[in-house]
Amino acid sequence: MKYNVEGNVMQTLKIELDPGESIYSETGALQYMTPEIALQTNFTGGIGGVLKRAITGNSLTLNHFTAQGNRGIVSFTTRMPGHIVPIQTDHYGSVLVQRHSFLCAEETVQLGIAGNFGLSGFFGGNGLIYNRLSGNGMAFISVDGEVTEKELNPGETLLIHPGHLAAYEQKVKFEVQRLKGFKNMFLGGDGIFLAKVTGPGKIWMHSLSIHNLAEVLSPYMQEASVSRKTGNVGSFINNLFD
Repeated sequence: MKYNVEGNVMQTLKIELDPGESIYSETGALQYMTPEIALQTNFTGGIGGVLKRAITGNSLTLNHFTAQGNRGIVSFTTRMPGHIVPIQTDHYGSVLVQRHSFLCAEETVQLGIAGNFGLSGFFGGNGLIYNRLSGNGMAFISVDGEVTEKELNPGETLLIHPGHLAAYEQKVKFEVQRLKGFKNMFLGGDGIFLAKVTGPGKIWMHSLSIHNLAEVLSPYMQEASVSRKTGNVGSFINNLFD
């Protein structure tokens, strides 16, 4: 397998597969593929695995791409402006990846579900539910905005907004910490919980949070809905440039 990350702001991942080689991805990540690539969509992990993926908001199925007969190319794209990061899983043992950050992986990489499924996990939002990547092979994750990589020293701790923690090495100690103070929790705009990570180990962070982006776009989406109902398209266009 050969790969190349292309682009700057909205990157794409082009993968060249030899005959018999295969890679899998979450649904909705495909940009294009050549005729030599066969696509097969499968449920993963049996009924238990499907139910867990459904509860955590992951796609119920995975797409598998295999080169048949001749060398083929498959290309994947991210859903948000940002960067594609290759991760050699056997270098880390396993890596925990935010559920919307997983892009694709070789078939030798196992994909599982991990995270905090108690009350703090649900109140903390999607940032507290992760995919677990393990095994021997190459995986690719999508990091929204710019990538901040940090190698934590033993005992070094960071408190991170869950929406900004893209991935972390398994040996990093992960805890959920509640914000202190009523005003901080409910008026500060940063949620109720923070992710507390302690080294040693490597972490990857987003500079762009999808939750913050949704908050910025929300007024325009509401205006768009009103405009469709009233037919006042001009008002909506004008407001986009306010």
